[in-house]
Amino acid sequence: MSQESKISLHLDVNNGMDRVTELVQTRLIECGWRDQVRLACRKAITESKDKQVPTVDELIATVTPKARSMVPDSVKRELLHELEMILVNVDRTGYAKHF
Repeated sequence: MSQESKISLHLDVNNGMDRVTELVQTRLIECGWRDQVRLACRKAITESKDKQVPTVDELIATVTPKARSMVPDSVKRELLHELEMILVNVDRTGYAKHF
């Protein structure tokens, strides 16, 4: 079994991806990132008043780079640590039922 398959199996068996996703969402809400992104979207829309209102795809293309840069380093570090713990556990056990 390849390393990638082991990781996927581990995440599936342990609902690991759901837990990582929930962790990131919670941290981003706690630090106010979601509110900042919402404001960036509103600003992009109001700045386009002289033109047509941007489509969702245009809005995403405009706001995504800024949103990514606004993710706090502490959230990135915590996510990296969580992923490292998953990989260490996969290496140690092949795959396990609990982190």
